[in-house]
Amino acid sequence: MIESFHIADLIVKKARAKITPGEQKELDLWIKADPGNQALYDRASDPGKQLDKLEIYGLFNKEKVRANLEDELFGTRTVQFTARKILPYAATILLPLLVAGGIAYMFLNRPPGDTLAEIDTHIMPGSQKAVLVLSGGEAIQLGEEAAAETIFDGEASITDENNGLSYTSTRRRDRSLAMAYNELRTPRGGGYMLLLSDGTRVWMNAGSSLRYPVSFRDSIRRVELAGEAYFEVSHDGKPFIVSTGSMNTRVLGTSFNISAYADEATIKTTLVEGKVRVELMGDGSGISASALLEPDEQASYERSSAELTKETVDASGYVSWMQGKMEFHNEDLEIVMLRLSRWYDFEYSFENAEAKGFHFSARLDKEESISTILEMLEMTTDVKFAYKENRIVVQ
Repeated sequence: MIESFHIADLIVKKARAKITPGEQKELDLWIKADPGNQALYDRASDPGKQLDKLEIYGLFNKEKVRANLEDELFGTRTVQFTARKILPYAATILLPLLVAGGIAYMFLNRPPGDTLAEIDTHIMPGSQKAVLVLSGGEAIQLGEEAAAETIFDGEASITDENNGLSYTSTRRRDRSLAMAYNELRTPRGGGYMLLLSDGTRVWMNAGSSLRYPVSFRDSIRRVELAGEAYFEVSHDGKPFIVSTGSMNTRVLGTSFNISAYADEATIKTTLVEGKVRVELMGDGSGISASALLEPDEQASYERSSAELTKETVDASGYVSWMQGKMEFHNEDLEIVMLRLSRWYDFEYSFENAEAKGFHFSARLDKEESISTILEMLEMTTDVKFAYKENRIVVQ
């Protein structure tokens, strides 16, 4: 799967005319190796689609439902971008879907000297970067500028290459040694992919951390998450548990998303494929409540009330962030700004307290400039944005 991500990276470099001769040769060999590779390359490199790397990578996962891939990656659609107050009136506007490298037509005629455009020189979209903390406490910077290297820790070798961290268990097994744990931390404005030693793949969203053993040798595979991550768990007969404080998500082999940011009121587990059981842990060691999820179901844990609920959702909307998109479903502007600030890494404040209650729905491109996104918000209501003293102010 790391190889698939590498090929996706080469296709993007080719489209941007940044591919080296050696990389071009590697890409040509891959294309010629299989007629299916040629067909996939033709689809992924179509200039009319302009897919980003994560979207192209999604094409390699043949276990995904093909119809969903067609809809998510190749559909030409528009989406409704709405904003409304808790008032007798509302404002609504229909905007084209922002795809990688493109912007809505109405922004092409932005007036000269627009002050919002100046924000783009200070605030830019996030990138693939993270910090790996080894069992001994050493912190290693990971990202596009970091050189590929192999690290050894405990019973595993660790390879950082092509914006992916990959673990492989070594033959050396010494159960007299304590189990070694690593932690992967993505900063605000960062994200990373992780391949655990059991074959489980994890995509980390911005401002998140995952603590995990470098090699799974117990009867239960357990990891600890703070923030948001998408998991594709390998099936090896051992239960896999994602712990997010008071809530555990237990699986054998499946795909799901967990959002457990400390600064949000709700922890959410959204199932894409398979089955998972969400367990709410009581004050002791027992389980106080649980919910079994089917695909397109979501379990929510409200921190304030300690209540666990389940509902049916469109799971694709909760995992689109790993395909380079950002979705909001009738969210308060306060939540919209919070989530934007994680990816674009900015500080913000509200001068207009009423604006916190405005609601928005949208599907945005994570590579879009922050000024374009703020202009969309301004166009749907009377809210205004300004950049003052290194922060975005909502007026």
